[in-house]
This record gives sequence, C-alpha cells and structure tokens, in this order.
Amino acid sequence: MRNRELGALLRRYREDKNLTAAQVAKDVGLSPAAISRLETASRASPRSGAPNVRALCSYYGLDDRTTERLVQLAKEGSQPGWWQRYDLESPTATYLDLETAAVSIDNFEASVTPGLLQTHDYAREVIAPLRLHFSADQLAETVESRVQRQRILTGESPLQFHAVMDETIVHRVVGSAAVLREQLIHIRQLATDLPHVSVQILPFSAGVNPGLDGPFSVLDFAEDLLPPVIYTEGQLGQIFEDEPEEVERIRRAFGTLTDLALDAERSLRLIDERIRDLS
Repeated sequence: MRNRELGALLRRYREDKNLTAAQVAKDVGLSPAAISRLETASRASPRSGAPNVRALCSYYGLDDRTTERLVQLAKEGSQPGWWQRYDLESPTATYLDLETAAVSIDNFEASVTPGLLQTHDYAREVIAPLRLHFSADQLAETVESRVQRQRILTGESPLQFHAVMDETIVHRVVGSAAVLREQLIHIRQLATDLPHVSVQILPFSAGVNPGLDGPFSVLDFAEDLLPPVIYTEGQLGQIFEDEPEEVERIRRAFGTLTDLALDAERSLRLIDERIRDLS
C-alpha cells in the first residue's frame, strides 16, 4: 500500500511536468524499467528505492517536506507490514493492509464491538468460538493482531473512525459480565479521549433499518491511492467490493443508520447506564 501511494504521487508529479517516463529516465540516469517499477508499485530493491526517489524529487523540483515524505514512503514500502509476522488468514491480512492505508473508516456492527475498539479479553471471547479450527498459537496471534490494529487510532496521523453499533452489542454478554463491562468502559474512554473516534448506538426503537442486512465498513484512502472499498464479513467469509454503485449504496445505508442512531452524547449515556447495570 505504501508503494502504491508512492507510485501514484511520483506519476502525478511527472505528469504535472508533462514529462514521459523515458525522458525522466534519461535525464536522471535510471532505466525506464526502474521508473515503471516505482510508479506501478512493482517490487523494488530496498537498497535503491529511497535514493532513486530522492533523485526524482530533486529532478521534479519538489520541496524538502514533500521529498522527505516520499522518501519515507519508499522506506516503509520496502518493509513488511507489522501484521505479516502473524499467522493470519489471507483475507484478514488483506484487510489489515487496506485498513493501515485508510484515512477514514465508517463501520456498522450489528452483533459485536468493532474490532478497532475491542479489548484483548473481549476479542479472544469473540474469535475463539468462531475459529474452532485455529491452533492455540494461531488464536493467540489473531487476538494479538486485532489489538495491535488499534495503533492506527493513536499514531501521529490517526484514522478518522466512525462506528455505529446496534444496541444489541451493549447488552450481549461476551465471555462474562466483567468482560463486557471492561469493554464498554474502553469504548467510552476512546470515544471521549480521541476526537477522531465517533461512536453512536443504534437503539432498538429504530425498528427495521439498513443494518439488518449485516455489518460493513467503508474505507477511504488519501491521494487517490485507491478507490473507496467496502468490506463485509459473514458466513461465506470476507468480501471486498469497490464498484462505485455498490460503494454509493452502502454510503447511503451508513448515512441512514447515522441518522437513526442516538447522537454521541446520548450514546455515551446509554453505555454508562449499561456499565452501572453490570457493576
């Protein structure tokens, strides 16, 4: 994903100068194939990627801040994603790749707390019964990776995360009442402390609503890196969709759910009431 972002930016800066890849290659002293590999996010050599990017930035006349950003992307693109050290299912690894590159996610959940908001104990109680074929090591690594994901909410450029949760979630006991209570306290803390995290509860009184079709996430990316992607998970596995018509349909569904849900303040009051009930 970092290589894709780098490639899209390099191609944009070249085209802004009305230059062909062949012209750039000749003037900078690189092969046309090297320019192509960088712009199309093909696998590049970690030893040459950053210096080549710096040379291109100089040639395009980019300022120091832009240059350092692109060089950093080149360095990050040569490193494996943090999740690659875990023994994860392929679709899960794909989702983490997308999630890490996203700048915002709108998430609706009908049954369990969104993964980005889950505590370690809650995550384990959710994953274990649904992945009975996992070994103990794979279960532990999957739970740990889910917790590690949450760094994108607290880093230097945190993700904008908007979660709409069905009221069922604050009542469903996962593992034990103590686990659920800890989870609700964690949700409240994140929603209160992090201005880029928004949580709304869809009350039972909302009646029939688009959420009855199941959970989903809408992932948006910066710099035209990728078109928006819809992600959903169910009995038939994990599904990714980027067809514009489907993306727009799901966006409308999320907008409707947002309108039907309690606002942030009333949502937190409902969570507080449930925390007291579990105390």
